[in-house]
Amino acid sequence: MDNPSYYAIIPAQIRYDADLKPNEKLLYGEITALSNKYGYCNAGNAYFAELYKVEKKTISSWVNRLKDKGYIDTVIVYEDKKVVERRIYVETKRTTAKVGIPIHQKVEGYPSESGDPIHKKMEYNNTSINNKEEERNLKNELKEVIDFYEKNITLISPFVAEDMQKYLEDGLYGELIIEAIKEAVSRNARNWKYIASILNNCINSNIKTAQQFKIEQQNFKSKKIQSKEAKTEEKKEEYEEIEYTEEEYIKKMHEK
Repeated sequence: MDNPSYYAIIPAQIRYDADLKPNEKLLYGEITALSNKYGYCNAGNAYFAELYKVEKKTISSWVNRLKDKGYIDTVIVYEDKKVVERRIYVETKRTTAKVGIPIHQKVEGYPSESGDPIHKKMEYNNTSINNKEEERNLKNELKEVIDFYEKNITLISPFVAEDMQKYLEDGLYGELIIEAIKEAVSRNARNWKYIASILNNCINSNIKTAQQFKIEQQNFKSKKIQSKEAKTEEKKEEYEEIEYTEEEYIKKMHEK
């Protein structure tokens, strides 16, 4: 079988699925590419084993994993009681019908037959973060946050990316998450756990924007400075209460 020239599609819910291995996600993408012609993929385990340089049993486990997760379905075609073909169908929320329609009509994000660029015809996944009715472009916000995190902390994991998405869906703005990352960097606490603690405090304080966060930080610093000055003044007053002139000191000594 020749290598397909079609696009491979790996939706967000699969890319960020922490339960899937990287090669299982890659296999899903290959299945979508091979499904373009008939609406299903009829490549056998031997084809994928040769493609990825692994054993056929390894491919079988990858396929079963995707099937168990509900991302694909398989149908065995018989002829005269003999197996002649295995068909792999990509399951989506839009349609789970196992019919021979081109995969780009079943999988969100595939370029249309008109040949228009993919970024113009892309139909986002059916998740709240990609809801077209949202006034905010949460998809772009997530991308900006991930880019900033990877530049200043480390390569992002699916778990952290999913956590970021949840904070955005909870109403926090991407710019606020970026400010939290900056705060973590400034304190040399370059880890997601510390960043998440800042974001949780923001949620508890009903802080959702970077501007609100900066104001709160300024107020906190001002109160800290005032508290420090008050303690300094208190110590100064205590010192002044026991400070005597030479005459007063001699008088006190005589009194004793």
